[in-house]
Amino acid sequence: MKQSIKVFVNGKPFAPEDAKISVFDRGFLFGDAVYEVARSYGRVFFELEPHIRRMFNSAEMIALDLQQSEDDYIRDIYRAYQTVPLENIYMRIQITRGEGTIGLNMANASKPNVIIYFRHLDKIDPKWYEEGVAIATSQRMRNPKRALDPNIKSGNYLNNVLAFMDAVKVKAIESIMVNSQGLITEGTTSNIFSVKNGVLITPPVDFDILQGITRKLVLGLAKDLKIPVREAGITPAELENSDEVFLTSSTREVLPVHWVNQKTIGSPGMGPITKQLAAAYKDYLRGYVKKAEEKYGALLQAK
Repeated sequence: MKQSIKVFVNGKPFAPEDAKISVFDRGFLFGDAVYEVARSYGRVFFELEPHIRRMFNSAEMIALDLQQSEDDYIRDIYRAYQTVPLENIYMRIQITRGEGTIGLNMANASKPNVIIYFRHLDKIDPKWYEEGVAIATSQRMRNPKRALDPNIKSGNYLNNVLAFMDAVKVKAIESIMVNSQGLITEGTTSNIFSVKNGVLITPPVDFDILQGITRKLVLGLAKDLKIPVREAGITPAELENSDEVFLTSSTREVLPVHWVNQKTIGSPGMGPITKQLAAAYKDYLRGYVKKAEEKYGALLQAK
């Protein structure tokens, strides 16, 4: 596995066992960092531009100066990737506020540390798409915006880690958190959609959720397909009584759900609306990859 991972720290390449940051880094001490994850198809990172744009939005919300432009970071990622002879990979970029004396004052930090990870994408069992997966709702409340806005994709992930433990306990692959009203918000690493009587339903953006890149894309595809959409709150009981349920994320795309809290949803695999959206997603993906190959050209070639 180590040979299939490469880490860049402030532009310098390291084997994973040699990549280091200081124990005084604020990302390590306080989760004072932002990050994004993207996957590649071949050597094209899918929707990298909106991921980097969201990273800048996250940084702005925590007053973190990223010191470069969005285009600079996109070029840096692709240039680093040229040294990695792997296709169809997982990429994570994490930027911390940097090192300094221990204390909450942001002024203690020196300059940001930029870490980029490349590794093989975890293989997803094809049965997940053929049969659907199991998820569980959690009583763990999603961080409310007034406490820590979920749109800040930060290194402080303990809310999600604790919620995911509820899924592990019942052998589910994802845990769905609720807000202060007990309504569904999102998964620990995914957004969630329900279908009831032909209407696509998903929690609205003001429901303490991260505005997922794939979520936004799927909503646009639904509009193109003239699928009725309602952004509204739903209870765990209503989720259990859906006709279809699916998750969206950058790494898992459109993933059908067949069990919610061990209760069966629809038939195994993708329901009719989920299937439509998954097919449209694949079509969009192919078009994006073709355009990106033309746009980034030589940057996609491994050296």
